[in-house]
Amino acid sequence: MKDKDIMSYSAVLKSELKYLDKSIGRHCLISELYGIIKTNAFVSDKNRHHSQSICLYTDNIFLAYRVFDVLDTAFAFKADVTIRTSSKSKKHHYILSAFGDNALRVLNAAESSMVLKQACCKQAYLRSVFLACASVSDPSKNYHLEYVFHSSEPALELISILEYFDIHSRLIMRKKNHVVYIKDGEKISQIFGLIGARKHLLDFESLRVLRTVGNEVNRKVNCETANIAKTAKAFVAFQEDIEYIEKTKGISYLSEPLRAVAELKLEYSSATLKEISEMLSPPISKSGVNHRLRKISEIAEKLRSDLYD
Repeated sequence: MKDKDIMSYSAVLKSELKYLDKSIGRHCLISELYGIIKTNAFVSDKNRHHSQSICLYTDNIFLAYRVFDVLDTAFAFKADVTIRTSSKSKKHHYILSAFGDNALRVLNAAESSMVLKQACCKQAYLRSVFLACASVSDPSKNYHLEYVFHSSEPALELISILEYFDIHSRLIMRKKNHVVYIKDGEKISQIFGLIGARKHLLDFESLRVLRTVGNEVNRKVNCETANIAKTAKAFVAFQEDIEYIEKTKGISYLSEPLRAVAELKLEYSSATLKEISEMLSPPISKSGVNHRLRKISEIAEKLRSDLYD
């Protein structure tokens, strides 16, 4: 549990994807390998001891686990595994290799017509590409998923596959890398579902709902606060207008309906529209009181403009 606690959000999510679902069809497994080969995680080359070889060199143990299982299940052979440790960082790197006929079988299958034919194969491809080159931010902080490629071809292919599932992404250059990124929380959640990260999908959705509700509450509170401030400012302005009329013309200058409201506002300066409406005889609605106060303000404004004309 301690090791899991110190892993990044991306690493914990990838750890969920390393386990092989035995119900996956062989065509999907081959599409997974195709995705890894296309993202340059696999390197194919001639070898002095073998006619053909494939090597996966990665520091991602979950990708190494997944590839080992896929090769064993889909092609019935176990890849050679070598672990190297960096002398500086002490970080482990995993080298998975396939040689000769085994390497040719994998490469031929990855280039066959069965790759990416069905929706399930496209999902398998998304899973392998996620494992190979994706990183995702902790959703409690922000929504950001990105894939980093060394060339444009796999980046454009990923964009096309995402579009198939109605997921729009963007492509930017970062130094020499091609970066495909998504900032839409709903679409990131959809990708989690497509690649089979069910636990993280549920956790992500729960957190997304909480953030949405929290944002909505904050929006309403901010809106309510703004309305209160606006109302308070208007009430102060009404008070100043009535006092101006009283000082320059006297309250009797106003018509009877307006004078009744003005006198109550002068006497009860902190009274609400509802309280003033109930004190009038006969009582009127709050909107009626507001309408009369606005008429009083118009009269005060006209008196001010006449003074300066």
